[in-house]
Amino acid sequence: MGERISVGDKLPFFLYDTPYSAQNRFRDLLAAKTPLVLIFMANFGHPITRTFASRYAQTFGALQDGALALVVRSRADKLSHSIGPDTLPYPLLCDADGVLYDHLDIPQNSSALMTYSLEGWRILREAKKQGYRAARGTPQQLPLTLILDRDGTVLFCHYGASLTDVPEDCASIQSLLEELDLTPDVPDSFQDLYDARSSAEEELPPERPRRTRRGRRPSAPEDDFAPAEPIREYNAPDLAATSVVSLFDDPYADD
Repeated sequence: MGERISVGDKLPFFLYDTPYSAQNRFRDLLAAKTPLVLIFMANFGHPITRTFASRYAQTFGALQDGALALVVRSRADKLSHSIGPDTLPYPLLCDADGVLYDHLDIPQNSSALMTYSLEGWRILREAKKQGYRAARGTPQQLPLTLILDRDGTVLFCHYGASLTDVPEDCASIQSLLEELDLTPDVPDSFQDLYDARSSAEEELPPERPRRTRRGRRPSAPEDDFAPAEPIREYNAPDLAATSVVSLFDDPYADD
């Protein structure tokens, strides 16, 4: 068992599998976009994990100033039958053996009263109506939320007290980044240009609304939302034959 990580500590680089690629470098994930919000939850088949994974996917467009990745205690090869590179707009890291969970000392608890919040009970009740049955006495994996910078240094850390003690959705993640002042600042030159344009626009007379032939105002165009960038698919070996998470096993040492 490892030790709990805290703000200022550095998460080691490691190799990980996803349902659609194997032996990916965590340092590449950090280099793609930061700050990176890394959320650890239970296995992907757990109703609460599935609920939040779906929420993050549906609200992903609200996350403007950071990246997101979800870690689950599931086998990559088992999930590969249903999850492809375009299924989720964020990476899904698989750690069935709990290597990272043990290294970060993310706790488990067998007490339902200690692990389920009111929201958790509601999600579980709905799942039972659909046929979900949890084995009695099975330890429940509690979550962990980290925010990391480009070199893996922890900027924010929260060990969840219940299974739902994670950001509610991507809008909440964006609000957290803004609250922690982890959103990028606008360069002074751009800010000056914006202020100058704003002043000029204030001096112009208001534009009269255009009308169609029948005297109706043209309808406003619908908002265009840029689609999430597809997750890169690698030419990977058989997922079942690779290690799930290889901690301290990044062959590319720091220069």
